[in-house]
Amino acid sequence: MLGALLVLSVAAGLWGRLDMSFPQAFDHLRTPVPVAVLLPIPFACVIVVSLHSTMAGFEAGAARRVRRIDLEQLGVLTASSVVGLTVGLSLGGAVETVPAALRNLLWWLGVACVSGRMFGRRLAWVLPLAAAIPVYVFGVVDGEVSAWAIPKLDVNVPHSWMVSGAVVLVGIAMISMDRYWRAPRQARRTGDKSENLLTDVSVR
Repeated sequence: MLGALLVLSVAAGLWGRLDMSFPQAFDHLRTPVPVAVLLPIPFACVIVVSLHSTMAGFEAGAARRVRRIDLEQLGVLTASSVVGLTVGLSLGGAVETVPAALRNLLWWLGVACVSGRMFGRRLAWVLPLAAAIPVYVFGVVDGEVSAWAIPKLDVNVPHSWMVSGAVVLVGIAMISMDRYWRAPRQARRTGDKSENLLTDVSVR
């Protein structure tokens, strides 16, 4: 996954200065959006998808230790993403977009964590991609960015940072509790199977 983050960091350096235009639902003019503030979406998705494990069912039995490993991995990859975004955008001549990109990384990381909790970690990209559409298509009304369209707001808007921080904290809490809630279910299923096995043996 570090390789994927490196590729995204290089992309930030190469294309971070470019703009993308999105059709607006309530305005006739297209609104240009810097690629730099969109790149946190794939960064966040890669971070959370990396938490997926094919041994998740067995790991649920050791939930406490594995939760700590998950949080450590989440922290390392998030820090790597912050460095990669900052260095890539700075070297690419888009240093002025770094604060907005980092704020959006917090927002989209939180959304990706929520998605990973709801749909499974392999599908951590579902909610970020689904949420990006209303944010960038419906987020501007009469030339003004709506208060709820956090990733589109100016970086100097205080509540955009507060909401982004709250979203990432909620997301991390949800994704870290994922194994906590699966462990009892896993134990119950194992117990049911053992009980059925004992019943079959006694009957025979």
